[in-house]
Amino acid sequence: MFTIEIPKLNPDGEWFEGEVPVDTLGVGDEKVRLEQPIRYRMWAQPVSGRLVVKGDWSLELGLECGRCADFFSTTLGDSSFLRDYEISGGVESVDVTPDIREDVLLALPAYPVCRETCRGLCPTCGKNLNVGSCSCPPQGGVRWGGLDGLKLT
Repeated sequence: MFTIEIPKLNPDGEWFEGEVPVDTLGVGDEKVRLEQPIRYRMWAQPVSGRLVVKGDWSLELGLECGRCADFFSTTLGDSSFLRDYEISGGVESVDVTPDIREDVLLALPAYPVCRETCRGLCPTCGKNLNVGSCSCPPQGGVRWGGLDGLKLT
C-alpha cells in the first residue's frame, strides 16, 4: 500500500518512492499476469486543506494476445499521475493505492496484441499462424461473405 501520513509530511512537500505489491490491487486474471510490483515515484504536498499527489508509476506484466492467445510481456505506466485529496478536519493519512489501481485498470488495453503483424489463429483448426501455415483451405472473404447476396434497392 502507498499511504501518506499527513502529520509526518513536510509542509513544503516531499518525494515518495516505492512499490505496491500487485496482490493488494486485486488486478489480474487468466489473461493478465502481474508478477512484478508496481513502482511509483510521487511528489506529495499539502495545499489549502488538500493533499496534491503527482508523479509516475510503471508496471511490467504479461498479457494474452487477443489474436494468437500467446502471452507477451509489456510495460504499462502513467507519467502524469495527478490526484488531490481532502485533508482538512483531522485526516491523519491518505491511501493513494485505490487511485493507482484505477489508473492500472484504465491503462490495460481492451484488446492486447503481441505485435501488429500477429497473424492470429486459424479459424478452422486453431493453429497459431505465427508459427506456420496450416493445411486448411484459405478463408478469404468468409467474414463478410454473408453480405454478398444482400440487395439494398
